[in-house]
Amino acid sequence: MEAIRAFASATTQGAGVALVTVVGAEGSVPRGMGAAMMVREDGSIVGTVGGGNLELLMIDHAREAIADGRPRRYRFDFTGGPQRNIEKSCVGRCEFFVQPGPRRPRLHLFGAGHIGLALAPMAHAAGFEVTVIDDRQDYAPLATLGPRFHILNMPFAEAVDRLTFDEDTYVVIVTYGHATDSIVVRACLHRPWCYLGMIGSKSKVARVRRELGVDDAAIQRLEKLRSPIGLPIGGREPGEVAVSIVAELVAERHREADSMAGGA
Repeated sequence: MEAIRAFASATTQGAGVALVTVVGAEGSVPRGMGAAMMVREDGSIVGTVGGGNLELLMIDHAREAIADGRPRRYRFDFTGGPQRNIEKSCVGRCEFFVQPGPRRPRLHLFGAGHIGLALAPMAHAAGFEVTVIDDRQDYAPLATLGPRFHILNMPFAEAVDRLTFDEDTYVVIVTYGHATDSIVVRACLHRPWCYLGMIGSKSKVARVRRELGVDDAAIQRLEKLRSPIGLPIGGREPGEVAVSIVAELVAERHREADSMAGGA
């Protein structure tokens, strides 16, 4: 139960974890039916499915499941003698089910002004793991966000170096000025992400493209920059703009999921 409780808690927080459960056991095997182990991204565990080489193998399989989000089922037959037995002492059969937890996609939100502060809780409610970044020293509004969010109060480029980026990372840039927006775009441009969006007018976007499009690789990446951002719902107030941006993020997330399902 310790592993199951840890798995439930971690998935609620959006952490990358998997639960390994013994779903079949015959004869002499390391653990019986129902034994469970939670595995984190770094390979650390809560609980056990028997220890030894077999457990190490299942940890590797669990980390693979965390990476691609797909459940797995494994069967092992140890009745062929010691030469075919990775545990050497087991002479039975066992079966494992590996269930990765539903992971929140990362959202790196640069800027904690009126729009950023409105957007962060909406994005969290929509299923994103939100990090809010602002470079204004001792910026009091950051303290209003609460424990649901990761907060970085430091220069934007330095924050980018500390953040994790992958193909399931969303980046929204709503800082307080053109210069800081450009700093963030430049720092994020060649990182992995599935969505990079910056608030602003078409003229602002054109200026950023001119400033940062210094080579073919940068030009190609800038073509994927979303700006202006947000679905065209017509609102102009900070909360309305935030709604439009979160709606676009959700639409993009489902578009990516549908694309992956279609290619499977």
